Amino acid sequence: MSTKRSQKPTKAEKKTSSKLPWYRQPMLLGIAVGGVVVVGLIVLTVLLSRPGESFQVTRPVGQDFLPEMGDPNAPVTVYEYSDYQCPFCAQFALRDKPKLEEMHIKTGNVRFIYRNFIVKGEKSVLAAEAAFCAAEQGGFWAYHDMLFAKHERGVDFNKSNLIGFARELGLDEKGFTECLDSKRYRSKVEEEHREGERYGVTGTPSFVVNGRLVRGADYFSLLETIKQELGR
Repeated sequence: MSTKRSQKPTKAEKKTSSKLPWYRQPMLLGIAVGGVVVVGLIVLTVLLSRPGESFQVTRPVGQDFLPEMGDPNAPVTVYEYSDYQCPFCAQFALRDKPKLEEMHIKTGNVRFIYRNFIVKGEKSVLAAEAAFCAAEQGGFWAYHDMLFAKHERGVDFNKSNLIGFARELGLDEKGFTECLDSKRYRSKVEEEHREGERYGVTGTPSFVVNGRLVRGADYFSLLETIKQELGR
């Protein structure tokens, strides 16, 4: 009479299996690979989370390019005049603007537009140009957020670091560097500063809400002005 072999591993087999390195054990290997895939997807989602940003196409964005968020036909238009080396601007960009996005931009109440107003010198100009170079590849808002986050950590805005930020975001480094070297957006940065002066902007951050100037980083004053404009 034939006997069927037990499907349970013998003690010797268990001992041999336990000695295998993790990458030779199918279950553990599957878990490890799955973990890497999940982490990769999370990172990619964060980088591509800004509306309209694909980091695919390299093209000049032109003097009329507006880094904007929200419905173009929203009843309230908010212009922010800001400097990438301004600590209060960083506070607004990283902590207050996300709240404004949820409350008013995503709901269609506000069209939000970023403008440069240089108060901190040449490196702020260079950072502003770099953000426009990132915009050529669809990465303006991701680069904008990275600039403020890096500044809060004390990272210098020299050319090498600005290129490194683009590399971190997965932008085309060669195209980005060529753009930065060309200084093709310097006149745009200068014109935005002059535009702010015409509105009466003297410091950063400042906001123009449907033509009304709101000075300083008082987020609640900005919200109150938006509320007033929505109630008209």
